[in-house]
Amino acid sequence: MRKPKVTNPSDPVLWCKEAAVRMEAGDNKGAIYCYQESLKLRPEVSDVWFNVGCLYEKGGDKNAALGCFLTASKMFPADFRFPAERARMLAEMKHYSEAAEVISDAVSINPHSPLLLSNKAAYLIFAQNPAAALTAAEEALSIDPAYTAAYLHKAHALLLLGKGEEARSVLSGADADDPRVVKMQANISLRLQDAAAGLSAAQKLVDMTSEDDEAWSLFGSASAYLGDTEGAAKAFMQAMKLNPKEKSYKANLLAVKKMT
Repeated sequence: MRKPKVTNPSDPVLWCKEAAVRMEAGDNKGAIYCYQESLKLRPEVSDVWFNVGCLYEKGGDKNAALGCFLTASKMFPADFRFPAERARMLAEMKHYSEAAEVISDAVSINPHSPLLLSNKAAYLIFAQNPAAALTAAEEALSIDPAYTAAYLHKAHALLLLGKGEEARSVLSGADADDPRVVKMQANISLRLQDAAAGLSAAQKLVDMTSEDDEAWSLFGSASAYLGDTEGAAKAFMQAMKLNPKEKSYKANLLAVKKMT
């Protein structure tokens, strides 16, 4: 890579301006170089550290991004963005327990954020700690009673704790026209073996998001429960068409065909 240049190399602002130009042109490596030159001159600018971490991640260097956010977390202990981004990345890498620990640092800095608390609940669910997830989701809802993601995580946590009816009841307070809520309603109904309610929710979901393979899979499962093997087969075939990589759809289709 040909190293970028600025008219006055001792001016950190010029390096940041050149970084912005490089980002606009899609030259992420050049932008990182410029930001790093700026940090050599003025390392106390948190936004520059944040931009560098994001650019590393965008370029596929996750370890460098995590390292950048970790360093910045120590330099700027009052900035919740750095532990929040680390936690998000760790969760995407399926390190859920560590993600839950790291997001707790962000929550400690910004305890009134329903987003952070809701994300914490999500990470805890995947870390197989539904009890702690339930607490985090309830804290998020105490701050913002209309926060949809927190309703979803609370319902999911209750379902994992064996409280399916309570999980279904929780969703009555969420936005009934949000596809995520409808999908959770369908899932919970099927878990409770309430196929009629599951089919109703799945039908609504298909009408809302016809390109969602999971919606068609839920419709297929509910139809199969109710003995509509033809409708179930069509639904699983549509799910396969939308997402050929999901092997369960083919398995479910074959199972339905054996029922006919």
